[in-house]
Amino acid sequence: MSRNDLRSQSLDLLRFPLAVVVLAIHTFSTEGFKIHGTTISFENMPVLLEVNHFIDGFLRGQSVPIYFFISGFVFFLGIELTKEKYIQKLKNRLKTLLIPYIIWNIVAVLLVLPRFLPCFSSLFPNIHKIQLDFSFPAILETFWNAKEGIFIQPPTVDDVVSNNIYPQDVPLWFVRDLMIVVLCTPLLYWLLQRTRHYLVLVLGVLWFTLAYWDLGHINQLLTAFFFFLWGAYMSVNKKDMMTEFSRFFKSSMILYPLLAMLFVASVHYLPIVSDTIKRLNVFVGLFFAYNVAAWLLRRGVFKVSSFLAASSFFIYITHTLLCGELLKLLFFVCRPATDLGMLSIYILTVLVTVAFLLLVFYLLRRYTPSFLKVIAGRK
Repeated sequence: MSRNDLRSQSLDLLRFPLAVVVLAIHTFSTEGFKIHGTTISFENMPVLLEVNHFIDGFLRGQSVPIYFFISGFVFFLGIELTKEKYIQKLKNRLKTLLIPYIIWNIVAVLLVLPRFLPCFSSLFPNIHKIQLDFSFPAILETFWNAKEGIFIQPPTVDDVVSNNIYPQDVPLWFVRDLMIVVLCTPLLYWLLQRTRHYLVLVLGVLWFTLAYWDLGHINQLLTAFFFFLWGAYMSVNKKDMMTEFSRFFKSSMILYPLLAMLFVASVHYLPIVSDTIKRLNVFVGLFFAYNVAAWLLRRGVFKVSSFLAASSFFIYITHTLLCGELLKLLFFVCRPATDLGMLSIYILTVLVTVAFLLLVFYLLRRYTPSFLKVIAGRK
C-alpha cells in the first residue's frame, strides 16, 4: 500500500468508529434521564457512574475535532484555491452540508410536535411546561440555537448552565460551524500562505486557554477553526501525514490512555484540573486515532469498509433522534433493578441504534439512492 493510499484509508477507517463514539457519548450520561416526568438518577449506581467517567475520559470530545481536521485536510487536498475552485467547493458543500442540515433539523422539530397532542399526555406529563413559539424569528433560531427557538423550556434548578448553542438536531452544530469555516476558506488560505504554521499555533493557544471561560459559541468556533485550519495547513503545505504523525506514535500510545486515566482520577480527587487534562487529551487524541488506524491497516488487522465509511455521516446526523427514546423504551420494558442491569440497557441502546441505522442506511442506499444522496449529502 502506498503512503497516499495508507493516509486516505486511515482517514476512511476512522469515520465510522468516530460516529459510533459520538453516539455512545450522547447515550451515556452521568446526569441520568427523565421518563414520564420522573428523573432516573445514578447516585446509587457506582458501576454505571464509573463507566460514564471512563467514557468521558477516553471518548468524550474526541470525534468532532478529528472530523474538523479531516474536513480541513480534504478541502485543500491537491488544489490551489482559485475563485472558480472556491465556487465549486461551495456548490458541493451546499449539497453535502446545508441541505442535510435543513432537512434533519426540520425532522427533529417534527418528531417533537406530536408530544403536545392530548393522546400522549400520559407519556409526557410535563410537556405543558414548554411554550411554543412559531414566529418566524423563533423558527429561524431553531436552526441556530434551539434553546431560543420554537420550544421554549422553563429553567430548572437541575439545569447544567452552559452557553454553548446547538440547533434542534444537536450533533449538527458540527455541520453549522463547518459551514461557517468553509465560507471563510479564502481568507484562511490567504493567511496560511503568509503566516505558515504560526496562525495554527495562535488558534491552538486560544482554543486551549479560552476553554477556561464558558464563552459559548466562541469556544465551539475555536474548535472548528483550529482543527480545520490544522488539517488545511498540512494540505496547503503538502505535509505528509504519515511522516508527521508517525513521529508521535509511541508518545501518543502512552499519553492518550494516561491522560484519560488522569482525567477520570481528577474528576474524583482534583476537579479543578480536569478541564486542562481533558483539553490535552483531545489534542493528543488526534495523533492517537490516526496512528492506531494506520497501524491496524499496515498490520492487516482491519480493512476499510466502504459501506461503514459511507454510513458514518448518516449515523452522525440521525442518532440523537433515536437513541434517547430507545433508551427510555428499553428501560420501561426491562425495568432494570441493579447497577449492571442499567449498564446493560445503555450498552444495548448503543448497539441497537447502530444496527438499526445501518439497516436503514443499507435499505435507502439499495432502493432509494437518489433520496439518500439528498438527505445525507452522500452516495
